[in-house]
Amino acid sequence: MHFVVQGNMAAAKSAALSMAMGKAMEEYLILRLGEAGLINNFERIVREILPALNEGIENFHILSEYTGGNEYQVLVNVKVNKKVIDDKLRLSGISLEQAYQSRVLFMVAEVGRERSNYWWKDPDFFSVLNQTEVLLYNIFQERGFIPVNHTFGIADGSLSPEMHRKDVSRKHAVEWGKILSADFVITGSNVFEDDNITTLHLRVFSVKEGLLLAEGTETARREMIGKLTPEDNQVVEDVARKLAERLIPSMLYMGSESVARVQQILITLKGLRNYQEFKAVQRFLEEDLPGVQSVRQNRIGQGLLSVEVDFSGTRDELLRRVLNQEKLSFKLVLESAADTEIVFQVAQ
Repeated sequence: MHFVVQGNMAAAKSAALSMAMGKAMEEYLILRLGEAGLINNFERIVREILPALNEGIENFHILSEYTGGNEYQVLVNVKVNKKVIDDKLRLSGISLEQAYQSRVLFMVAEVGRERSNYWWKDPDFFSVLNQTEVLLYNIFQERGFIPVNHTFGIADGSLSPEMHRKDVSRKHAVEWGKILSADFVITGSNVFEDDNITTLHLRVFSVKEGLLLAEGTETARREMIGKLTPEDNQVVEDVARKLAERLIPSMLYMGSESVARVQQILITLKGLRNYQEFKAVQRFLEEDLPGVQSVRQNRIGQGLLSVEVDFSGTRDELLRRVLNQEKLSFKLVLESAADTEIVFQVAQ
């Protein structure tokens, strides 16, 4: 229903239709995201999704109208363009998965001229997050992630000395994630340099897969050296938000519980130097690479091996797993990648 003001029936009709379309969009978002998803992403939906309301409506039909006195009411059948809305949600970094909210652990050191501040140096003593981690905590919580409290779940004497190092390796990030029941671990540093430059570098690891999913760096100039002022805090927050926008999509993709499609990918390895390397690669592909269903030899030549692999997942997942592998005694580097063919070179 909408009121007719000063006899302007066209304006009342337009307002009533807009209200009906907004209601249709709201109902679809509740259906698609669930109540928790809608609440967790409400600010982003209001800012980025609702302004594009017209793009999300495929068509509408007025079924009935009623005008009485200064009231106008309309019954409308609205068809929502689900694909357009879902695409906009994904581009905004909003997860379409309702069933599970991923847990994320932050291990980001603040590095100044005289000292470094990071909680895993002594988890019992450093019971609170540093300022950079607090900013990241809030940003990721806004996006539907559950930040992990690092003060719970660490048994005395259960950690090796290497796990207290400022620079966290992939292996130790995954170990920390398992100890604290995290799905993702974000490591890195926020370096406050002498020339008032702050440089934030972050890496995202999947605990389940044991893989580096994404990394990035953002730099900005601060007002003063030393302790963060409120103005500097805003600078760092802006940098953190920028970086989060680039990293979160990979986390949402990996966090999805959708069933992976099996596809055939041709893998070619160049620069193999001896028979032992041929056998090591073949064994790695057949036995040690998660997601591989079967391996068939396609071609073999001087220093070259091509195999057809049935892989449960995407080409990019296969790439990440091969490039992050630690089973082989030698490294593989990417030479080229097409949709269904990947070429690796043995690192010299």
